[in-house]
Amino acid sequence: MLPNTHDRGLFFFHNPKAGGTSVARALESMFVDVERCPLIENSQRDHDRRHGDYAAFRGYRYYGGHYGHDIFSVVTNDSHCAVTNFRDPAERLLSLYNYYRLDVTIPKDPSEVDNYYAVMFAQQVDFHRFVSTEDPRIEIHTRNHHTRQLTNSGWVSECALGLTYAVAMLKSMPWFYICERPELSMRWARQVFGHSFPVIPRENVTSREKNGRFAVTDIEPATRRIIYEKNVLDETLRARAVRRMQREA
Repeated sequence: MLPNTHDRGLFFFHNPKAGGTSVARALESMFVDVERCPLIENSQRDHDRRHGDYAAFRGYRYYGGHYGHDIFSVVTNDSHCAVTNFRDPAERLLSLYNYYRLDVTIPKDPSEVDNYYAVMFAQQVDFHRFVSTEDPRIEIHTRNHHTRQLTNSGWVSECALGLTYAVAMLKSMPWFYICERPELSMRWARQVFGHSFPVIPRENVTSREKNGRFAVTDIEPATRRIIYEKNVLDETLRARAVRRMQREA
């Protein structure tokens, strides 16, 4: 285990639909219950309701969730080690689309409907339309989400501090998980956190037409182009992450 990695505490920037549930489970296991912060927020509406008021959540040794740099800077004062997870943007967004279409139930309460706009849209349109729309209510999920998360918040449309800062965040991380490199990610994790670090299983892997889910091989070239055009920052950051992992793991 690298010195101070565990002692400083951890903040997991959980990038949605990128193997993060399994990663979170492994990271959480290194801390007892009282050291783990309870859920802070999990949606754009939660984020809007907080109005940046996160001070009450200070004092924990482990944080993990769909949280952004705005939360990180308040609750840790930049004292914790930051870690995150990466996935190819096209694969990540397909997984998100499948999840919204097939795994999320829209509540009947009319007051809740606005919080499920992206889910309703995914259930009404094909994947190409889902990722190509310029509706900001959808693009909050589909355009450079990870870079916005690491520099501001995934629930805010602006990247704020920009790619340069996101790259600096990446360089400061003692470890991260790359969905397409599970074995390498695991080997590096045990170098950083120790050989007792639990195995991170691959869960919810999309397969062709399994339970009506679309597979990665179903993504049309034109759809891929749109995704990468909208996610230049995220793909640039992921490519840097892959190169660093290959050097260090």
